[in-house]
Amino acid sequence: MIDFFSAKNGILHAEDVPLTHLATEFGTPLYVYSQASIEYQFKTLSDALKKHLPADRQPLLCYACKANSNIAILSLLKSLGSGLEIVSEGELARGLKAGFEGQKIISTSFGKSKAEISACLDTDILQFNIECVDELNSISETAKAKNKQADVVFRINPDVAGGGHDKINTGRKEDKFGNNADKILELYKLAESLDNIQPVGVSVHIGSQVFNVQSFKPAFEKLAEIVKLLRSNGHEVRVLDIGGGFPIIYNDENNLDLDSYAQWVRDIILPLDVDIQMEPGRYMVGNAGVLLSRVEYIKTTDVRQFMVLDSGMNDLIRPALYESFHLIEAVEHRDAEIETYDVVGPICESGDIFAKNRQIQNVNAGDLVVFRSAGAYGYTMASNYNSRPLPAEVLVSGNQYKLINKRQSLDEMMARESIPEWVK
Repeated sequence: MIDFFSAKNGILHAEDVPLTHLATEFGTPLYVYSQASIEYQFKTLSDALKKHLPADRQPLLCYACKANSNIAILSLLKSLGSGLEIVSEGELARGLKAGFEGQKIISTSFGKSKAEISACLDTDILQFNIECVDELNSISETAKAKNKQADVVFRINPDVAGGGHDKINTGRKEDKFGNNADKILELYKLAESLDNIQPVGVSVHIGSQVFNVQSFKPAFEKLAEIVKLLRSNGHEVRVLDIGGGFPIIYNDENNLDLDSYAQWVRDIILPLDVDIQMEPGRYMVGNAGVLLSRVEYIKTTDVRQFMVLDSGMNDLIRPALYESFHLIEAVEHRDAEIETYDVVGPICESGDIFAKNRQIQNVNAGDLVVFRSAGAYGYTMASNYNSRPLPAEVLVSGNQYKLINKRQSLDEMMARESIPEWVK
């Protein structure tokens, strides 16, 4: 894997831009993204598919917007040829603002609201991925009222565990996502009887951070089985959405064997003669981002040495939520002696811990550190907890950089609130 964040003259850079320069200009906490990294990831996946699949059977890569929904990032991915996978009306609005056309957008949200369904129909999106009968009926009613046709795909639950953490597994039978084969057959029959609905296929997604490429094979085989079942019952199946889940490197993991993955798409999915869709998200942007933070204090007790940062769990919640690992390193003084720290934020929660007993270069108050691999599920999961304004975001390309999301001010954070007239 190429590292687009490397040290030059003793200072960590994003491509050709010193992170110290960005911290001075835009402050911290600050999310910084590498355009070259995103382009590299997109090309790497595309090339693996082109190597094993015919030119006229290439999957439509629909970037999973939830990983990083900044409009500049979406626009960049659109320019590379990506489609878009959305899970809310807000993500639809972001995609449209970034320039995506409706026929390149797939809605996979769980529990679609009437407003979201209506907005998607108005945009003539490519398809809805369906979870349950009530959702199907809601889409049918809304489509009929608008005199629109909705193409729908039904998500199967293959009972395959694939994610790197319990909370990001989505393909087990106890998870809320998807349906078994009997239910898919029932939903397909119902869909064909409904006005303004056209069932076109099946989808699957087993989880995120799927390092074991073997996990995809049984999921694909379940897809093939259900396609044959549907067709044997007289139903048309022309679309397969085979999901995403490709991992990134947070620590010392190995990359996914994309050749084996692409070969299974070729051997299992391709013979089914369907249009293939995929939903890579974290894979495209995760390693392309860092969270830049400044050390506020070093607190030493009888049993611990705490590195207290200006970033908190409201800025990067993954360690608190998933016990996830992010490499933390100094931006300068990179050859300093190694110290052991508990890395914590300023939030008034005992859970506001980024790392325990982590060995990092010796730092002092005022020094800069970065959280690596923070380009996915970083800013998108940030909050105003403890009334902390949202951080800024910057995109770097070579020696160029641009602020793509300004830091939220205190006034902006409180602008939507009001005091009732009866409160004195």
